[in-house]
This record gives sequence, structure tokens and C-alpha cells, in this order.
Amino acid sequence: MIEQKFAWLPTRMTSGKLIWLQSYNLNRSMYDESTGKPPLHSLYFEFTETTKEQTWRLLTEQRIDNNRNVWNTPKGN
Repeated sequence: MIEQKFAWLPTRMTSGKLIWLQSYNLNRSMYDESTGKPPLHSLYFEFTETTKEQTWRLLTEQRIDNNRNVWNTPKGN
């Protein structure tokens, strides 16, 4: 679930960047995407990112997924 918010006060992103008077995205995930396991101490994992960071993350994920498809195709077919 992605929720868009506005930082009226200084807010620190997960990357360590401090923003103020900008919109940012609050991402909540019910499981860890790398392991597929649920969180142990709360109902979801939460991380914040700016719109530029989100764009960069989505572009790199798409590139990795495209490369994964090439790597997993059997050779010789």
C-alpha cells in the first residue's frame, strides 16, 4: 500500500535524506519482498521515499526483472 503525504515539518526519509515542504510516499508492505516472510513486531514493513527515489526504485526494479527473465531462459531452445 502506498500513501502519499506532505511534509509540513522536517521529515527524514528511509534513505537518510531530510525533506521539508515536499510530498513523499509512505510505503507499507505486509511481507518482506526478498524473503517472503511477514514482519515479526508489527503488521507491516514501512519505509518512506520521495517521488524521485520512487521513480528510481521502480526503474531499477524493472531493469532487474528484465535481466532476470533473460538469465532464466534455457539456452538451446
